[in-house]
Amino acid sequence: MSVRGRVIAVAGAALVALLGPAPAAVATEGSVPVEVTDFVSAPDGLLASLEDFFGPGAEGGGIAFDDSTELGPVDRVFTFSPQWLGGATDDTPVMLANEWAVPVVVAGDPVGVAIVWINPTTVRPQLADFSPVPEFAAALPDVPAAAYLVHDVDRAAWLAVDAPGVTVLVSGTSGVSGASRLDVYREAVTATPAPAATEEVGLGTALSVGVIVAVSLIVILVLLVPVAWRRRKLRATE
Repeated sequence: MSVRGRVIAVAGAALVALLGPAPAAVATEGSVPVEVTDFVSAPDGLLASLEDFFGPGAEGGGIAFDDSTELGPVDRVFTFSPQWLGGATDDTPVMLANEWAVPVVVAGDPVGVAIVWINPTTVRPQLADFSPVPEFAAALPDVPAAAYLVHDVDRAAWLAVDAPGVTVLVSGTSGVSGASRLDVYREAVTATPAPAATEEVGLGTALSVGVIVAVSLIVILVLLVPVAWRRRKLRATE
């Protein structure tokens, strides 16, 4: 479940320029603003947000982010450019996204990856989402420093891109896994269009159809009964 829903905002150049890069350690390509670093390290920042949104709830479940919780290096996130996905060969494959990824470890075991964004309204960092995939958290620190961490949003996939190579960290619905090449990945995810979402007919839809049918029958009866009545009277007088 996403704290900000399914909205993924792409960071503008003005926002990046305003915040500037931070001197903190960066696991992959891309800058980390000071505000993001402070939010990740603050006791009332990322960890507190994880506890609030993804910790144990009243109904149980969730993850106990206790004193053993460790937050790994912050990675800047990129997305594939629409032009590149569309087949452009002279366009840069990736573009900046308003996201930063942080692997989370509890009691020595990777539990998932926290996604931080900068709210465009408040211009302050916030927890955007949490991916409870231990394998993703375990693989993230080993991504080469020269690689780009790419979030293929439409397919819920995460990749380490070091052109022309790509390593799929989370396959999502891409159908691609492990080490591959950028051109192979693009061909795989664009060869077959994603199936159109089908809307299930629920109780509300069924009731709506029933009401429409009932109203139609009433209209038909209102129109036909007087005609039949007049014909009956006409036959009676003949």
